[in-house]
Amino acid sequence: MTETVCYRHPDRPAGVRCQRCDRPICPSCMNSAAVGFQCPSCFTEGVRSVPRTRTSLGGIQRGNQSIVTYVLLALNVLVFIAVRTGSPQLVNDLVMVPVLAEHEPWRLLTSAFTHLQIFHIFSNLFMLWQLGPPLEQMLGRLRFTVLYLLSALGGSVAVWILSSPGGATLGASGAVLGLVGALLVIHRARGQDITWIIMYVGVTAFLSFVIPNVSWEGHLGGFVVGAAIAWIYLQLAKHNRRDKQKA
Repeated sequence: MTETVCYRHPDRPAGVRCQRCDRPICPSCMNSAAVGFQCPSCFTEGVRSVPRTRTSLGGIQRGNQSIVTYVLLALNVLVFIAVRTGSPQLVNDLVMVPVLAEHEPWRLLTSAFTHLQIFHIFSNLFMLWQLGPPLEQMLGRLRFTVLYLLSALGGSVAVWILSSPGGATLGASGAVLGLVGALLVIHRARGQDITWIIMYVGVTAFLSFVIPNVSWEGHLGGFVVGAAIAWIYLQLAKHNRRDKQKA
């Protein structure tokens, strides 16, 4: 009698057969399935075929729905510690200076993670901590990350175009205002109360022009980009719902 061997490991005896393809597999190739065991290939194919749970705005829903927010908070804190304890040249290399941005484009993004004053980083990260988790839950990790980073870039591009060429701008305000703009568009589309958002935007706009050295350009750019991205997400979600209804 010839002993059956594993189809993936010919030198090993097979203990069972895969429930999907009926090929013999050894213990190291056995993956527990709903019924019996499956070989690695069939198990992977089965996992891929399982529909992923979607968020309310079409993103992929995962276990920890605030992990991106926590990573962004940590990155801002780490850069803050680095610039406060490191060489002054580090700050000069990170901040957004319009006249330097063409040849040093990383400044468009690094400036959004750079802070010097305690109050500045606290106010920005407090709003990120407040707005990040609910938006990340609605959008999913990838779409939330895209929203935050593009809002940050939008703020920097507005500074590049509208502000003084030699001025230095830094801080996560543009990215945070992008989250505010996105939340405004989403809540408005869903018929939810937007009073506090309008008040926050109004106060921020007022302070941007009253307090010296506050970048209204970065605030405006981040807010507009965040609102635009949220509108696109809403349109994609509507399109996907229509497609499911047709199917």
